[in-house]
Amino acid sequence: MIKKTVQVEIFGIAFLDVLTCTLGALIILFTIIPKYPPTKEQELNVIQKLQSIIFSLKKENNNLSNELNKNTQTKVETKTPTLFGVPLNADKATFVIDVSGSMQWQEINLYNTLESLLLSSDINFFKFIYFDEIVYSSKKHWKYGWLEGTESNKKNALRESKKILSELIYYEPASTNSGEALYQALKNGDSDCIYFLTDGYPTSGETNIERILLRIKKANRKDAKINPVMIGLPGTTLDQYGNVVFDPNAKPKELYEFLHTLANENNGVYIGR
Repeated sequence: MIKKTVQVEIFGIAFLDVLTCTLGALIILFTIIPKYPPTKEQELNVIQKLQSIIFSLKKENNNLSNELNKNTQTKVETKTPTLFGVPLNADKATFVIDVSGSMQWQEINLYNTLESLLLSSDINFFKFIYFDEIVYSSKKHWKYGWLEGTESNKKNALRESKKILSELIYYEPASTNSGEALYQALKNGDSDCIYFLTDGYPTSGETNIERILLRIKKANRKDAKINPVMIGLPGTTLDQYGNVVFDPNAKPKELYEFLHTLANENNGVYIGR
């Protein structure tokens, strides 16, 4: 994109006005200065007219300075960083990451999405919570507590996460306990933003969507923004031969409604990946 530059017209109308006033002052001087020797009244008259001319010139000079300042000053707009429409600024952001069995064939997509979200974010602190049927918030899978959002910390966390994703996705259990994972992210009230990465309808723990949403709403006492991120297509998984198959019990319509409602009720944004 070509950056537009502001050209300042040095010899603008205001500057010509100043020159005109100056020329006028010289003409007046030649016409009003009396022949030698002047009387006291004539001297006073000349001084008053010169003072009037000086005042006019100062006023024009101030107007010209103001005009130049307006033309040369540029407004710097600060924009909130976003990715796919999801806001990426927060004080403390929790990434809730689905590692259920259906993620097997799109592990790379999951990791790339997490990487894009984290590296693009403007956050002071962050942490990861992994979940399938179990919510993995132990020190084995996230040993840092709140980690400062520096570039080096982000890259180190992603490096570790790449190993952990494979470990958790390919081993039992394989079901999806979304309600408990979200509750664990909210229960201490210290997150102001949650990125919820999932690909499936809740299949373990509480599976009633209305009750999950109600529990989340009650737990979200600090009005944290919850941004659901759909990974791939709901219900797609791998069979024993490594082929991608679709589970007819995946409830894709219900899942989309759940994630959209989750975002709407918690000041967030839903996106599909």
